[in-house]
Amino acid sequence: MTPLVQIAMLGWFFGAVPAMFILLPNRTAAFCGLVFGWLILPWSAKYSFGPLDITRESAVTYSVMLCIVVFDTSALLRLRPSWIDLPVGIWCVSPFFTSLSNDLGVYDGLSSIRSQVEVWGLPYLIGRTYVTSVEAMKHLAMVLIAGAVLYVPLIMWEIRFSPQLHKRVYGYVTYDHGGTALRRLGGYRPLVFLRHGLMLGVFMAVASLVAAWLWYNKSVEKFPLLPPGMRGKQAVPREDGIGYRLVSAIGPAVPFWMVAGGLVGVFVVCRALNGLILFAMAAGALFALRFLKSRTPLVLFAAIPFAFAGMRMSEQVTGFNFDEPIVNAVAQISEDRAGSVEFRFRNEHLLAERALERPLLGWGGWGRNRVYDEDGNDLTVTDGYWIITLGQNGSIGLFMMFSTLLLPVFVFLLRFDARQLCTPELAAGTGLAAAICMYAMDCLPNAMLNPMYVMAAGGLAGFVVVSKRKSKLTSGSRYGVQNRSQMLAQSA
Repeated sequence: MTPLVQIAMLGWFFGAVPAMFILLPNRTAAFCGLVFGWLILPWSAKYSFGPLDITRESAVTYSVMLCIVVFDTSALLRLRPSWIDLPVGIWCVSPFFTSLSNDLGVYDGLSSIRSQVEVWGLPYLIGRTYVTSVEAMKHLAMVLIAGAVLYVPLIMWEIRFSPQLHKRVYGYVTYDHGGTALRRLGGYRPLVFLRHGLMLGVFMAVASLVAAWLWYNKSVEKFPLLPPGMRGKQAVPREDGIGYRLVSAIGPAVPFWMVAGGLVGVFVVCRALNGLILFAMAAGALFALRFLKSRTPLVLFAAIPFAFAGMRMSEQVTGFNFDEPIVNAVAQISEDRAGSVEFRFRNEHLLAERALERPLLGWGGWGRNRVYDEDGNDLTVTDGYWIITLGQNGSIGLFMMFSTLLLPVFVFLLRFDARQLCTPELAAGTGLAAAICMYAMDCLPNAMLNPMYVMAAGGLAGFVVVSKRKSKLTSGSRYGVQNRSQMLAQSA
């Protein structure tokens, strides 16, 4: 490791994030502190600072949350719990009961809760705290897009010279796998500062899809080159026609169609098959929403993780097996990928049988969910996060994990009709809903935790709760206000 590892980890926690809260609006600082930190910090590094272990996860979540407590306490005090927050609460505390049921002890249970809170609880809370309006949803979407834009030159460099930025900057490799995972479809597959090229592929697929959706629905026309707080102020007429109000100026900007088109092009050359498939599925669901005026494909897209896990767990009872059709479909794209999918399915069968020996709370950690031979040799490879969760946390943990991500999506899609979901105001929320579905789908074949999508789920939950509260206080449209201009004024 180079000295930059410690400088980056400690500097981000104690310097960069507090500086953002001092120089930028609080909401911008919170979103940027988590997203940009996750994109640039070194992988697997860990430093102990008193009782606090500073890891990549804690550096981007605890730092933001501590700054919210110090600089924006009022935002937390305005937060009101809702039934929609139950899944994340149960998901964060359920490992404690798993540890107790497996005689692993109280300390192990508390340690497991801390890990869950770092990756799930705090990102969800950050999104839940700050996404309370249509403008805040768009703000979060734009920060995700900005992160992808900043990644573009790094991606292009690695496509040309091979994935080596993490090693050059921080001194070590995040993922090698014998070098076979670094080349796909006739070229290098970049990963920049993420764990794997597949993780980068999903992130770029999400950013590209959200950007294209915002542009197509005329939600964003210009992409600002400076964050809020550094652009100055400009006076605009008030919605009631009386006087003016100050808003953040757009500053230097480029046409948004260039950003959306460029991200799609770069995403394609990332050579991540999982990202390409997820992009196609999400784009098809949004196409049906926009042109067929049907929410059904997007709802079904969100339901796939539940259906997949349910059918896989019930195979021994129903006898239904869908391995062969999926393997054959993937073989039409790549024989090599089809072999990988078939290998994963074989391991899933073994792991599912093991997991169902303790179906409710699971086996806990320390490899107890894996399958060993008589000599203690591990016979399985755990690729998908869903099967890891089922084995370690049981069906309760698995259901709550997917519900944390997807319950806000279901509620959001059912609250508004297809026409409203395609309006410029709600386009960001619809794009984020599709992005969360893409990540949940990727948790089936891969295990690549990413707090950005959890923050998006918390944000969608926050908007749903606030919009419902406003609709009870006002009359008129389903938005809870009389017209579009009044809704934007209230949100601002």
